Parts: sequence; C-alpha cells; structure tokens
Amino acid sequence: MEIQRTNNINFCASLIQRVKINGKSGYNFIKFNTGSQKDVKALENVEKLWGGKNLSGGIAEEARILGKDSQIYGLTTQQNNFRNIDSSKVLGLVTTGEVTKGKATELFKIGTNPQYAYEQKRTKRSIKHIAFTMLECLRKMNGNSKFVVTNPEPQEIKFLSKVGIDTVK
Repeated sequence: MEIQRTNNINFCASLIQRVKINGKSGYNFIKFNTGSQKDVKALENVEKLWGGKNLSGGIAEEARILGKDSQIYGLTTQQNNFRNIDSSKVLGLVTTGEVTKGKATELFKIGTNPQYAYEQKRTKRSIKHIAFTMLECLRKMNGNSKFVVTNPEPQEIKFLSKVGIDTVK
C-alpha cells in the first residue's frame, strides 16, 4: 500500500490520504466533518445503501448524537469534490477517539460496505483489505502508535489480533 499525504482544509469532508489497495490506485481516505449537515446526511445515506449492516447504523447515529465531536473516517473511490460525498462510493467507515501522533488511539467501530465485506462475501469480493487499509491510514496519522478496542465483539477478535490491535475487556 502506498500512501500520499495532503493538507486539504474544508468545511465538509476532507481528503487525508490517497491510497492504493493491492497495488491499485483510485482510493481516498477521508475524514467526515460531522459538524456539517451535508456529511451527516452522507453517512445516513451510507446506512441506507448498506441496509444498516456492518455498523453503518451505529456510525450514522454517532454522527447525529456527537455532531462535530465524533471522529469518523472513510475509504472512498470518490476522486474529488469532497464537499459533496457520494455515499455510493464509500467502501468503508471507521470511528475513533482523537487521533494524536504518538498516542494510542481507541477504535470504536469499523465497517465495510457489505458488497466487499468478508463476512458477507468471503472470497467473492472484487475489492479486499478495506478495513486493513483504513487502519494503515490511521497508523500513519498517529505515528504508528497502538490502537485499542475496548470490549470487542467475539467475531471481531480474530481480525483485530491479525492486524495487531490490542483488545481490552
């Protein structure tokens, strides 16, 4: 995976990094501005498109409840105009505590579009490693410090262990 960093400041979602998945470019890691109604609406549309699966409902609810205080990132195939997120191009979402270079970051929710999620599609996926790619982007942001997940679901523990994330009960 190759990551390029940009400093793009917007009042809506912003581009954090351009990434490659399995050597293929065309993917972008973004941060949603959940203080913006446009971005909250985009997350609500993701929830509808994903049928509420893969934590999309919880992520949209977090944006509605916490507003600008929530930390929500996404991986998308959208290439520009991040002021208007195209929900149909969102491949994955992740919510975290504050991401600070050199400090452990708490992960709350990681969800992948059901069309590409291991749980729904197993080996019949045209794009793989979406969650892993989002975590790698976050690692770059926090200076390769640790991630922690408190009270993970039993089905999450194997994946979290595989990608080197500490879990706490």
